[in-house]
Amino acid sequence: MSKLPQFVKGDKIVWVRIQGGEPCLTLNRILNTIQFAVESLNIIHTNSLNYYKDTRAVIQTNAIRFSNLNTSQIDKIRLYLENSLDRLEAGRVVFEVSFKSPNGGRYLKPQVKYNILDRQIEGYNVLLRKIIMPLWDRGYDNIVIYPVAGLGPSVDRDNLFIIPIDPQSLPDEIPLFHPNTWSLQFRDLVNEFTKDIVPNYSVYESFRKNPRTNEGRKIAIEELEPAAFQASWISGYAGGYDKFNVNVIPVNNILRKLTGDVPTNPQWRRWYNSWTSNVLFGRSTAWRNVLDQIPVSQNPNNLLLMVQQMRNYFYPSHPIGHYPYL
Repeated sequence: MSKLPQFVKGDKIVWVRIQGGEPCLTLNRILNTIQFAVESLNIIHTNSLNYYKDTRAVIQTNAIRFSNLNTSQIDKIRLYLENSLDRLEAGRVVFEVSFKSPNGGRYLKPQVKYNILDRQIEGYNVLLRKIIMPLWDRGYDNIVIYPVAGLGPSVDRDNLFIIPIDPQSLPDEIPLFHPNTWSLQFRDLVNEFTKDIVPNYSVYESFRKNPRTNEGRKIAIEELEPAAFQASWISGYAGGYDKFNVNVIPVNNILRKLTGDVPTNPQWRRWYNSWTSNVLFGRSTAWRNVLDQIPVSQNPNNLLLMVQQMRNYFYPSHPIGHYPYL
């Protein structure tokens, strides 16, 4: 304990999350990220800093880099991961593959010639079938993989005022990741995960016991919520990245407001206020200008109904009801 920072001593750590920039951008970064996850878990458990019996170290990736690995690189990652897991005293390393669209969509710059969803699915399958499954077959129960949907509406309606919609569905307003928008490939991936993988591997026992997953039949969705990094992302869609020569979808193509007025529902009102507060955005009016560009839904009741339908397929990835069960 003497080597730990003073502010850490006596505290408990509930999980570790490693996320973007993309932690698996290059081969070396993949290996370093695995090392960081394992060493973090060992420090936590060696010093009795773990809140849960087994701490989860979550590596969130878009998995695109895994789609173009050659055989020797795949073998190198698998062997490195195996050796790292052998050194893991307690806890579990979790790969979360965050899908940005269920249909490939128009989330592409004009000069990009490939479909991002295709690359993500290919990378997910490499990670699952060629790296993680062989380790399961050898008895490793401290490594696991999950697909997650991000970024979607608040399926539990806690933060529901602004709803991301699927750009390809316009002029119809359909929430992003609504099952009506899924490509066949994405549907096959989700069906295989929930019907074939989760029920048949012991590493998903905790996940099946999570009451939010309906015995493992649902996957997590990352909600649009009042966080500074999400606000920056959305501001970029409204044209804030022009100076970096980044082509983005106009904000009125991806978001809809349920009302043109400030929400009166107490939960939505707190959410709205947090989005527009000086705490997140200082004294700048930039975000308020972005908020003004978001159009009001043509049929908010129908939009809410479709969000309700999504609860049959997703559960919210709020950390306290998500990470302990991975």
